Amino acid sequence: MAHTYNLKVVVSGKQVEVFKYKKQIWRDFKKNENNNTAQKEPKQLNAFEQLEIKQQKAIFSLNRTKTEIRRLTNANPQLNKFMTLTFAKNITSLKEANYIFNQFVKRILYKYPNFEYLAVPEFQKRGAVHYHLLCRLPFMEISELEYIWGQGFIKINKIDEINNIGAYVCKYLSKDMFDDRTFGKKKFFHSQTLRKAIELIGYYAIRFLEKFLNTVKPVFEKIFESEWTGEIEYKAYSLKYTPFKFGVFDKSIFFQHS
Repeated sequence: MAHTYNLKVVVSGKQVEVFKYKKQIWRDFKKNENNNTAQKEPKQLNAFEQLEIKQQKAIFSLNRTKTEIRRLTNANPQLNKFMTLTFAKNITSLKEANYIFNQFVKRILYKYPNFEYLAVPEFQKRGAVHYHLLCRLPFMEISELEYIWGQGFIKINKIDEINNIGAYVCKYLSKDMFDDRTFGKKKFFHSQTLRKAIELIGYYAIRFLEKFLNTVKPVFEKIFESEWTGEIEYKAYSLKYTPFKFGVFDKSIFFQHS
């Protein structure tokens, strides 16, 4: 059933994003497919306009993917290792590299059944593929990990004391991660068992603000314009605890006494 809202809250573990819209936003609204109104002829674009639209789409796709990665990362604090997997050979084929990476995942899962991951393939300046990998693994010597990888060296970054790991990981992703070589291909991979960010709108979004953010100051805020939704007031918060245990929506938390 179609309905409107002007407040949205996205909860990714301890990280919370609040979107306040100046106008009402429709949810589950379906256009009338039987509308017989004559459609306008599509505008013919010149080469410059086509290039500009392509660049705008690339920027939008980059930002959307980074947002997905950031939220997925913050919603899964059990991912305790962040590393970069490299190839000794100059492998420039993403298809070949992805096959090798998937075989690596199978070997890890065989030894560590609880292994979970989020991986982003990227091209180095020399054209070779490498992978940024955030994963859940017990302690193991880097030599053992490189033996299982079997393709080159592995660099491990310490993330124990980082609060917003999602933002930290996204800093490693270059602006060139979406070039023609990645067109039509997956931009990142992850275990199906990972928890997703929780989105609240309307009543539950209001209740969340009242219960959890009433006395908390945002760590970041800005106002921006969207072509589709108009003016948006955005605020980001970093809590000291996870509001939803196990990363699952539970409406009973709104009715519990603090």
